[in-house]
Amino acid sequence: MRAGPKALAELEALFRRNGYTLKYLKGPFRGGACRLYDNKLVVINAIYPPAGRVRALAMIAEQIMDKLDLTPEEKDLIQRLAL
Repeated sequence: MRAGPKALAELEALFRRNGYTLKYLKGPFRGGACRLYDNKLVVINAIYPPAGRVRALAMIAEQIMDKLDLTPEEKDLIQRLAL
């Protein structure tokens, strides 16, 4: 699968289904996942093009994969996109 709008929508849905809030913000940062009090938060730089957003979300998902409830297809998708 290419790092296009469909992949972006699937990754966003995956994070939301696992209780994460996604924020696209502008700033001098790369992005990442964190816990803010009791909230799970993923922040992605809004300046990234769609392919960059897909890669950032896939890399974050790969780093916290043990904390996510994933189907085998989702695991495969993350591993292919996080290269």
